[in-house]
Amino acid sequence: LRFAGYVFQSGFSSACFYTMAAASAFLMTGYLGRSASEFGSYFALFPCGFFLGNLVSSRLTRRFSIEGMVITGASVNFLAIAAQSAVILSGHVSPLVLFIPGALITFGQGLALPNSTTGAMRVIPSLSGTASGIGVFCQTFLGALFAQIYSIISDGTPMPMVWVVLFCSIMTLIAGSIPFVLKVTGRAAGT
Repeated sequence: LRFAGYVFQSGFSSACFYTMAAASAFLMTGYLGRSASEFGSYFALFPCGFFLGNLVSSRLTRRFSIEGMVITGASVNFLAIAAQSAVILSGHVSPLVLFIPGALITFGQGLALPNSTTGAMRVIPSLSGTASGIGVFCQTFLGALFAQIYSIISDGTPMPMVWVVLFCSIMTLIAGSIPFVLKVTGRAAGT
C-alpha cells in the first residue's frame, strides 16, 4: 500500500502537469487569443516552479521525513488547483490564472517527486530498480492518459481542464496521504 501511494502520488501529480501543459497551450491561443510566443514566455513558469521545488526539497528533505515532503508537495498541488478552479469557475480566465497555479503545481512536484521516488525504492530495497521503473511508467502513463482525456472532452472552454486537473489533484492528495498515514499509525514499511 505504501509503494502504491508513492507511485500513484507521482503519477497523478504528473497527470496534473501534462494536462495543464496541454490545456494551457490551447487556452492561451484559442480561448484567450494570445500569441504562441506569449504562451512560451508564460510557460517558462512551469519549469521554474519545478526547479525551485527541487531546490527546496534538496534543502528540507534531510530535516523532514520523506512522507512529510510527499504530503506537502501533494498539498501544494491540490491547493493551487483548488484556487485556480475557484477563480475559473467564478468566470475569470487570464494567462496568470493559468500559469501561476501551474508554477505552483510544478513546485509541489519538485517537493514531492524526489521523495516519492526514493520512498517507492525503499519499500523493498532489493527491487529498487523495478520500483523506479514502475514509478516512471506510472508518471508517463497517467500523464498521457489524462492529457488524452482532456483532449477528448475539450470543448473550447477552460472547464474540461478544471475538471480533469481537479480530479487528478484530489487523487494526488489521496495517494500522497497513504505513506504519511501509514508512518503516523506505525504500519510496517513494506505494507
